Amino acid sequence: MRRWIVPTLVSCAAASAAVQLVLPSVLPAQTGRLVVAVLLAVALAAAWIAWLHAGARHGPADLGESDRERRYRALFEACGDAICTYELSDDNGPGRLVEVNETACMALGYPRRALLAMTWADLYAPEVRHAVQQRMLALGQADSLVFESTYLTSDDQRLPVKVSLRRVDEAGRRLCLAVARDVTAHRELAEVSRDRSESDELTGLLSRRGFFAAVGEARQRARRLGAQVLVLHVELGGLKDVNDRRGHAAGDALVLAVADVLRLAFRDADVVARLGNDEFVALAVLGRSDRERVDWRSIVARFDEAAAGKRAELAGEFVFSLRCGSRVAEWEELDHIDGLLARTRGRTPLSDSWTADRRATQMTLKG
Repeated sequence: MRRWIVPTLVSCAAASAAVQLVLPSVLPAQTGRLVVAVLLAVALAAAWIAWLHAGARHGPADLGESDRERRYRALFEACGDAICTYELSDDNGPGRLVEVNETACMALGYPRRALLAMTWADLYAPEVRHAVQQRMLALGQADSLVFESTYLTSDDQRLPVKVSLRRVDEAGRRLCLAVARDVTAHRELAEVSRDRSESDELTGLLSRRGFFAAVGEARQRARRLGAQVLVLHVELGGLKDVNDRRGHAAGDALVLAVADVLRLAFRDADVVARLGNDEFVALAVLGRSDRERVDWRSIVARFDEAAAGKRAELAGEFVFSLRCGSRVAEWEELDHIDGLLARTRGRTPLSDSWTADRRATQMTLKG
């Protein structure tokens, strides 16, 4: 009802003024002017009061809304995660980016204007875009998704990220809010921890734990190729005597010499490990049937050459022995690696392993 007060008073004032002009004899001139003035004054006062009430009713809310918007913008820009908002197209194709924060610009190496000219597909490395497309289809049934993926920076570097997607409907537009956290440091820490637990600290070869973890990969490769596997077991004799007589530094040098021989003899794809203080083992997946003997002979030649080189290098310094046992096994035998190693220890020398000669041998390298 209050909204009719001002129009009613103004209408009364206008009517009084009209009566005064048309029929001046109805009201004395002075009285008519006084009535009109009073009605107009009351109308102005009512309008002023109504405006004050409207300001009190709407002003704080508008101010609060502005404050909330500013706070949201400050948090959006200050967030340590890369935030991108993009459109969801009807055909689930790459939608255009409509908003990004400063962290996204810095992480990806693009100015804001360049990012806003891109689609969500441009954010991801080519090798993961198909997988992300499937995630976008799944987002149609789920309001949110979390997964790990890879962003592509402006200089074509891969940036591993953990992405959280959430659908947002705004004024009839279908949008997706993507929050991406850089997990590079987390992955590097995990790799360092794994490397420390799976690598021998002195030689850099695989440790016992790393060896048994790598056997499964060698088995899968041999099975896929239909190939056999060369297994070599090496025991270093005389290490304790070297440690006792010359000190542990000399013993470490001797262990490193054996590791060098194995590293030179075998390939990067082969599995070479130090199982214990004086115990070493190597696995090599040989080539297909027509190349297996070639691969085996190459490894034998490299091993003999590396061993001869170390013999000459260590001449006169140490007295030690290498007891080598080897076996060419089928890939199925890797399912029981402990038994395979037990059958390999101290048996056929590397140069005779192809013919499965069971003669034990001891090679003594003396300076």
